[in-house]
Amino acid sequence: MDEQVHPETEAHDLFANEHRRLEAGGTPDLLDEPVLPLLGLSATTLAAVFVGGALGTVARYLLASHHPVAGGGFPWVTLLVNLSGSFAIGLVLPLTEHMADRAPVVRPLLVVGFLGGWTTYSTLAVDAALLAKHGDVATCLAYLAATVAGGLALVVAGHALGRRMEDA
Repeated sequence: MDEQVHPETEAHDLFANEHRRLEAGGTPDLLDEPVLPLLGLSATTLAAVFVGGALGTVARYLLASHHPVAGGGFPWVTLLVNLSGSFAIGLVLPLTEHMADRAPVVRPLLVVGFLGGWTTYSTLAVDAALLAKHGDVATCLAYLAATVAGGLALVVAGHALGRRMEDA
């Protein structure tokens, strides 16, 4: 390892002792202290993202399967899912901002996991491509504009509401 452990960052480095041992040429003893976790994330955080993502994706799939869109029809379900997810992300971010110390997995579980699985860029792209393929270019453009502009507006509105709720 070429990187040195700096004293000012050592307080934030849970693996500073392991880094020192490795820099001194020692071999890691995984029974005493693990080396850096996968991607620098704890197993708990990864599990929270995994579980939240699975639940959000399944919820979106169930909603879409109960409200199918006819070929070339307007993709209302995807639009509503993405807009509701945008609002929810805006709302949840300020509400979880100060929870990181007490409950560090809440934001990865809800925002990255559940809402990341709930919202869907890939389905948005497929729906838009299908609308264009069926000759509904104006509808395709309206759908894209409604999703992007509506999503941005709802993130801002959700965030403002979340800030007010946080202050209350």
